[in-house]
Amino acid sequence: MKIVNFQQQGLSLPTPGPLPDLISQLSPPTTCTAAVDYESILSSSKNNKRKLVLHFDINETILIGDEAGGDTVHDCLNKIIAKSAFVQCPPKSCSSDETDRCMNTREYEPTHWWDGTPIWTEETKDCSSSSSPPPPLYTGWQWPVRCCPYYRTAYKQYAKTFTKGHHGSVYKPLYDKLERCMLQYHPSDNHHDQDGDDDDGSKRLPPTHPFYRMIPSFFYTLVKLQEMKKDYTLVLRTFGSDLDDVALALNDFANGKHPDYPSFREPKLMLEKSQMFRGRYRCQSSSNDGHDESLLNSTPRSIYDLWEWDGDFDSTCSGCCTSKRRMIASGDEEVLKKIEHLSVCGIQDDYMYWDANHNAPSCGKPVWIHPSNVNVNVNGGSNGSYHHLFFDDNIHNDATDSIVAVRAWDEVGNCWKSLSGEETIQQHGKYVVRVPTIAAILQQDWFLQQIALAELNIQNACIN
Repeated sequence: MKIVNFQQQGLSLPTPGPLPDLISQLSPPTTCTAAVDYESILSSSKNNKRKLVLHFDINETILIGDEAGGDTVHDCLNKIIAKSAFVQCPPKSCSSDETDRCMNTREYEPTHWWDGTPIWTEETKDCSSSSSPPPPLYTGWQWPVRCCPYYRTAYKQYAKTFTKGHHGSVYKPLYDKLERCMLQYHPSDNHHDQDGDDDDGSKRLPPTHPFYRMIPSFFYTLVKLQEMKKDYTLVLRTFGSDLDDVALALNDFANGKHPDYPSFREPKLMLEKSQMFRGRYRCQSSSNDGHDESLLNSTPRSIYDLWEWDGDFDSTCSGCCTSKRRMIASGDEEVLKKIEHLSVCGIQDDYMYWDANHNAPSCGKPVWIHPSNVNVNVNGGSNGSYHHLFFDDNIHNDATDSIVAVRAWDEVGNCWKSLSGEETIQQHGKYVVRVPTIAAILQQDWFLQQIALAELNIQNACIN
């Protein structure tokens, strides 16, 4: 890994983390940020009093590739690299305040990487002929000054083939490493028939099994949590249609069918249809089985409900659950009670509502901060006994755009309410964590490190 001196390069200092914020897997490590002792932190008596509720987004957080949506594993790996490859922005696209990041870059065609290296030269067309290492990729929370991701420019159209003959050819060795990590168990015609048995005689899973698209560190996290006897609830979250695939993978994993963990057994992780829900927003004034046009207006009175997984459902509009679909929980307290008393569940969240409200922070996938005031008893349990933590690759350091709606108890209004965009940003590292997918693929304990850091960060934090 190559560590760059931020001050010499004129960049703003990042928040320290368990991985260097600037990484390049194409050269050996010269410096390494000390890893967090997550086992000691998560096993401590103080933290064991607080049950973890771990929310994992699915697409490009724990699952790579969306064949139904037109993205192969290879497409997504290229996109993941493009999202961490930063480029210089033109001065007119940046705020005069150098602490602000570049804006309005969608039509910009960059000419240089963040460190001044030209993006396209005869030398960089073929990474094998390059004599110098490529600019390190950036995985930090704060963007470097006057820089933005390649993925947020006019060149986004090349993202799916970023390392294959396009500007990202210099990162092809990193792509190869990511591909090996993801596809190490995939059946190969060179070793055995795709529908046959493994060398040891055991029945092998079909090549379409979602195991082959899931990030290995996710399963490693669940294994270590079991070893540490850590009490937690696993909540799988998605805007898409991939929950069934992940449920299949999780159930097979819990029954010892994962190639890495054949002896692992955990009945608590079996995800049945009765534990899968549709999460939908509605306005308080709308009926439970109808659709109110005012639903698409973001108001503090919007209510989040859980509906049963099966039954008639119109996926083209928000809040449309017919009388043939049963409501499971209505409002924050009922939803929390349902989630927190399960060991595992899955939720397809309300993409239409979020999209109709222009990705407003109050309209995304909800996650909750339990009240710190011991005199307030919410959800029929002891306060502070749950720590919700949401992992998503699409969390942004942007007060106007959030895929996660952080909700906290308002003691004045005696109700749950969504935090503002600025307040939501402040919860990063405590209740929400952006996942730079490269790091989660390359470091098997990355999720565990972040869980431990979040536990430490909330010890002295409180939301009033």
